[in-house]
Amino acid sequence: MSLHSPESCASCNKVDCHLSFASRDMAPVLATTAWVLDEMWPEHQAYLTDRAREDDQILRPGVFGAATARYAWGRGQGVAGWATVLRHAAMKQVAKARGAVRQAAYLKADQAVAQAMAKRIDYRAQHVVVAQTLLPFLWRDGVLGGRSFDVLMTRYPLAEIHRRLDQMQAQHPDSTTIGDFRAPDSLLAAESAALAQARKVITPHHDIAESFQGRAVWLDWRNPELKLRRDGRRVAFIGPSITRQGAREVRELARGLPEPLIVFGADLEGAGFWDGVAIERRAFGPGWMDDLGAILHPAAMTAAPRRLVEAQAHGITVYAQASCGLAPGKFRPLETFQRP
Repeated sequence: MSLHSPESCASCNKVDCHLSFASRDMAPVLATTAWVLDEMWPEHQAYLTDRAREDDQILRPGVFGAATARYAWGRGQGVAGWATVLRHAAMKQVAKARGAVRQAAYLKADQAVAQAMAKRIDYRAQHVVVAQTLLPFLWRDGVLGGRSFDVLMTRYPLAEIHRRLDQMQAQHPDSTTIGDFRAPDSLLAAESAALAQARKVITPHHDIAESFQGRAVWLDWRNPELKLRRDGRRVAFIGPSITRQGAREVRELARGLPEPLIVFGADLEGAGFWDGVAIERRAFGPGWMDDLGAILHPAAMTAAPRRLVEAQAHGITVYAQASCGLAPGKFRPLETFQRP
């Protein structure tokens, strides 16, 4: 009796067998792109509308499939329902907590949403366009392995945020708010590794785009609707009054202004922060730009400068740094500010 090695479908070379895949009339598996979205930015929505194909998979958070204003992309399948509900409950619960508590809750909620959405990504997706808030979790869990991917950027990388905050802490060691935001080191490492492998980063934030050079897709900030307002020469700070927003620098620049500095937002550096400086409190509303001629904005970093975009479009001069996110030419260097 002769002994034979057991045969398999990979080695027998028989294609007329009913078990052979080679003998079947099977359609090829088509590659697709998956869009894994989070909060809707109109600039990213326009990019999606322009680039997404009909057969692309588009996933967005949805409360049992329904799109809230936060996730109103106009297209896509609403998923991660319970994770989305719990995220908003957590945001509401910590709304008045210190920054460190809020940020820890936000990151935990982002992770839950990312993991729920990851389960719905089509196995055929060879390319992914992913929201930055979800990126480090998908990378850490291996979801992006073997796939190319682009990132919809909505803030500075976590490592860069830490670097800027550390720099400010050295300059202002007495500040009580700079240390509020710190992400875990493992999350910094995951996001940094993912961004290093990203094919493109897509953002309207010009300073963030600049740091990625040839890999950046530069978008324009959405043009605001023009409104009637009273012209003026008053100077404003859009707040809130915290060190990383540049409140200390503004406090010095405001000394000696002919009229009180208009201040928006809460005082988070403690009572008496503006002592010695004449200020006028104002809330954002229909007439928030009335009488304004200039805005001082020396913030260390700004994610979505929509108030600045609106002010600049209405003829108000913005004095800021590149970190404000506006395109060059849309703002003036802070050091060029002169009191009226």
